[in-house]
Amino acid sequence: MLCENKEVLTPTDVETWVMRGGCKIGSSRSTITKDNLPSIAANITKHGLSSMVIFGGFEALVSVLALGELALLPCYLLPATISNNVPGSDFSLGCDTALNAIVRCTDAIKQSAASTRKRVFVVDVMGGYCGYLAVMGGIASGADSVYIAEEPVNIDQLQYDASRLITKMDHQDVYRGLIIRNEKSSPNYSNDFVTALYAEEGRDKFVARSAVLGHIQQGYSPSPFDRCLAAVLADKVYHAIKAGPSASTALVLGIRGAESVFTPVQQLIPTIDMTRRVCIDKTHCKWWLELKPIVQILSLPPDRRERRTSIIMNTQC
Repeated sequence: MLCENKEVLTPTDVETWVMRGGCKIGSSRSTITKDNLPSIAANITKHGLSSMVIFGGFEALVSVLALGELALLPCYLLPATISNNVPGSDFSLGCDTALNAIVRCTDAIKQSAASTRKRVFVVDVMGGYCGYLAVMGGIASGADSVYIAEEPVNIDQLQYDASRLITKMDHQDVYRGLIIRNEKSSPNYSNDFVTALYAEEGRDKFVARSAVLGHIQQGYSPSPFDRCLAAVLADKVYHAIKAGPSASTALVLGIRGAESVFTPVQQLIPTIDMTRRVCIDKTHCKWWLELKPIVQILSLPPDRRERRTSIIMNTQC
């Protein structure tokens, strides 16, 4: 294996990488295209490569699709992106670490106003057109509402959520409100617009502030879940390579339920929205959408929470 400085790395050199953030071997957002397939094929033959493992997000998936057309060697994709938008897997490496960063930041933001008047924070999180970070971050941080691209928000919904928060603020023991907004949830209802709307609607009850977390979500050391997931996927792909699959193999190695599963990339093509760079398969990639109602249940006052939960449970049954 080669690093950025072209040095050959041994197992001893990389054994501590699991606890470090970032990418030590370098990374790029460029993708493999049909124009550079001939030169790639020549280098595969020149160096005598027997297999290829690619770590990355949607760009890596596009590259694996292109490499599959070469049919020269087995190629494996291990999903690694905070957006968690790679089809074929319930989780991508890095998304849990980003989720931990979001919870830390939102906790700090709410605590920053501990000695002031009642306040609502509108927090913008990353994820592209995939709302995983927004939904799971909203549940973990106790958000009152979550806005994602999968369920476009309108002005009526914004006004309803604002009025619901005003009612909640009437309780003497409620001082903070939190709104989580996915960065691509709406091209027009921006973070500043949503903050201004809440500030205007609740001017007699609370003040509203905006926060964009940005690239801090890509920081911190890997979480325990991501470290364990990386070890499991690496072990799985190692044994697959050792078993010697056919040369035409192009697979995505992902977590589905409690198992690690290899899925041919050709089977995933119907589940991919190339324009929005997301998976549209609600069975696996969008499993977290079913958890979104929990956000509103937990944000209700205790006297209404049990009734709302029973209604939802009866409806689902």
